[in-house]
Amino acid sequence: MKKVLIISYYWPPSGGMCIIRPLKLAKYLRKTGWEPVICTAKDPHYPFEDQKGFLDVPDDMKIIKIPIKEPYGIYKAIMGEKDKSVLADVIHNPTKASFIHKISVWIRGNFFIPDARSLWINPVLKELTAFLRENPVDAIITTGPPHSVNRIGYLLKKKFNLPWIADFQDPWTQVDYYDHFKISSWAHKRHRMMENQVFDNADLVTIVSESWKRDLKSIGAKDVEVIPLGFDPQDFNAKIDLDIEFTITHLGLLGKDRQPFTFLKAIKEICDENESFASRVRLQLVGNVNDALKNEIIELGLSSQVIYKGQVDRSKALEIMQSSHLLLLLLNKAPNVSGRIPGKFFEYLGSKRPILSLGPLFGTDLEKMLKKSSSGVYYDYDDLNMLKKYLNLQFDLFCSSGIKINKNHLQEEYSHRRIADTFGSYLDKIIEKGKVK
Repeated sequence: MKKVLIISYYWPPSGGMCIIRPLKLAKYLRKTGWEPVICTAKDPHYPFEDQKGFLDVPDDMKIIKIPIKEPYGIYKAIMGEKDKSVLADVIHNPTKASFIHKISVWIRGNFFIPDARSLWINPVLKELTAFLRENPVDAIITTGPPHSVNRIGYLLKKKFNLPWIADFQDPWTQVDYYDHFKISSWAHKRHRMMENQVFDNADLVTIVSESWKRDLKSIGAKDVEVIPLGFDPQDFNAKIDLDIEFTITHLGLLGKDRQPFTFLKAIKEICDENESFASRVRLQLVGNVNDALKNEIIELGLSSQVIYKGQVDRSKALEIMQSSHLLLLLLNKAPNVSGRIPGKFFEYLGSKRPILSLGPLFGTDLEKMLKKSSSGVYYDYDDLNMLKKYLNLQFDLFCSSGIKINKNHLQEEYSHRRIADTFGSYLDKIIEKGKVK
C-alpha cells in the first residue's frame, strides 16, 4: 500500500476530542489503500488520559514517538497546581485569574509561536528527516491544533516536497481564544507569516465546516476543502437502556463562554409549576464545570436536580449519552461561532438521542446540520419561552409514549469510515496532481 505519515500531537493515552481525528484515521485509512505511519509526542502533558484509545490502534502500525518539552510543568509549579486537568483550563476557565496567571498566558501567546508545543518542532524535524531518508512515504497529513504540527508539515514540505494535507480541526489566528493571549503586533505578524506559509505550500488545506472554510479563504488560503469531524458506529452499544428519570445531559468542559443561565431558569420555573417534573428531571453535567454555573445552580435551588459526573473516559461518556433522554449542546459565545460544529455533536449523532442546542446567534453551521439531520433543535441562549415549551413537550413525551430514538439518513455520511475514505480520495488526488506537474 501507499504510505502516509500522519503527524499529530494527540495520541493514546490522550483523552478528549482532539485525539479522535488521528486515531480514527489510523483505524480506517488502510481500507482506502493507504498505510499510516504515526508520528506523535513522547511523554506529553495531556490534561486528560484515556487508556481505551489504544484499542483502536492496529498492533502492527508503525508509531514514532519523539520527546517533547512543554512549558506546562513550569506553569503548574508557579501556580501551585497538581491536577493535570488544569492544563485544559489555562484559557477557557482559569482556576486562578491572578497576575501571575495573566503573565503566563501572555508569555505563552507572544513567545511560544505558534503554540505551547513549538519547542517540539526542531526535534521532530530532525528525527523525521533521518527517518524519511531511510523509510520513504508517499504523502503527509498534519492535523492540528496544536498548529506546531502544521508548522512541521511546512518544513518537511520544503525539505522533501512530499504531497501534504494540512488539516485544521480548529482555525489558527481565527480561533475563538486567540485574542485571550493578548498577542502583540510583532507576535501576530509571526503567526500570520507561519499560517500563510502553510496556506501557500500545502497541496490541500482541510477544515471542518463551510463557514470556517470561507474564513480561511478570506485570509489567503486557496485550496481548501471541508472534511467534517465524525463518529464511529462501532463505539456505540445498542443494548444500553434509557434512564428511569427524565435525564438531560451535557458532556464536556463548561467554561465561562458557555453559561446556560436562561436554560437553568427554564428548568427552575417548570419545577415550580409542575411537581412531577421537579421530582423526575435530572441535569447531568459530565466534565469540568465553572464555579459561576455551580453557584447559579445553588442560588436557583436546583441542587437536587443536578448531577455532577466529573471527568469520565470516552467509553463511559458514550454510555451516558445513549442512556440520556436529551443531550445538551452549547455553542461558545465567540466571534467565529458560525463555523463551530463541536466534535461531540457527531458523537451525539451516533448516540441517536435528541439534541437540544443553544447558541448566541442563528444561521450557524451547527443549526443547519441539526435541521439537515433532523437530530434536534437550536434555540437562542436567552429564549426562555421556547426553552420552557420544548422541555415541557419532551417531558410529556417521556411520561407518555417515550422520547423516540433518532433515525436519520446522515448516520453513514459522518462515520469515521466515510471520513477516512474522503481523506484517502484527497491523498490520491494530490499525488496525481503532483505527477502532472
